[in-house]
Parts: sequence; C-alpha cells; structure tokens
Amino acid sequence: MTGFRRWDRADVFATVQLRMLRLTATLGVLAGAMALVAPLAIPGTLFPDAVVVDALVFYGATAGAYAILPFVRRGDIAMVAMWLVLAVGVAPSIVGRELSAAHMFAHMAGVAMAALPIYIARRRQLAQGDTRPYRRRGRETLSAPAPTADLAAR
Repeated sequence: MTGFRRWDRADVFATVQLRMLRLTATLGVLAGAMALVAPLAIPGTLFPDAVVVDALVFYGATAGAYAILPFVRRGDIAMVAMWLVLAVGVAPSIVGRELSAAHMFAHMAGVAMAALPIYIARRRQLAQGDTRPYRRRGRETLSAPAPTADLAAR
C-alpha cells in the first residue's frame, strides 16, 4: 500500500500530548492575563484613576500572549484580548458601579498597541509578494499526490 502511512502508537500519543501541552499553555496564559488585569475592574485598587496604567497593562498582557503562544493565530489572540477588555470593563457594573468609557478605551488602546504592529508586518509581507500558496493547515491535504490515470481506471 503505497501512499498510506502506518500509524504508530507513539506518534498518536505524542500528538495528543503536544495538543494537551498547547491547550495547557493557552489556558495558563489566559489565566495569567486575567489575574493581571482583574484588579483593573475595581477602580482605585492600583492607582487612583490611572488610565495610562490600564493601557500599559493590557498592552503587556496582549504582547505577552503573542510572545508565549507563537502557534496561535494572531487574530485569535486579539479577539480573546478584546473579550477580556469587555469582561474587565463590565465587571464594575456587577457590584453597582458605573462603567468608565475612558478606561474601556484605554484597555482597547493597549490591545491595539500590541496587535497592530503584527498586522502591519503581515500587510508588508503581502505587499512584497510573500504569500503562501495554500493555508498553513491545508499542507497535509494538498501534499498528497493526485490520482493518476491507471488508478482512476480501476
């Protein structure tokens, strides 16, 4: 049987362990980011009304996620960071405080400061013609040889 690869148990278990490691790392980064930005939900715990600190904390959390999770898509990290912005921004309303638009915009600016340079670099790559002929995950399906005429006749 040419063209088929015999699966070895060690390969399957190595793949499962690697996926679990990636999932654990992702959850660890998310938990760390939440622990880092959770005090921002309660005004006055770190600094009295420091909007710049809010932006810098979210910048650090998002940049740290990009550094620690290189195999997670850049859009997914930015999207999770924005959901975290929403959660931290709405959290004071649970205990009866008003939402702060200035703090919400500072949080979004912090995420944007970390995410925009990555998108700008990708835009430059596309402008220079550095594109992939197929998607990253599609490599396994596209690398299979096309059926030849003698296989189609059977």
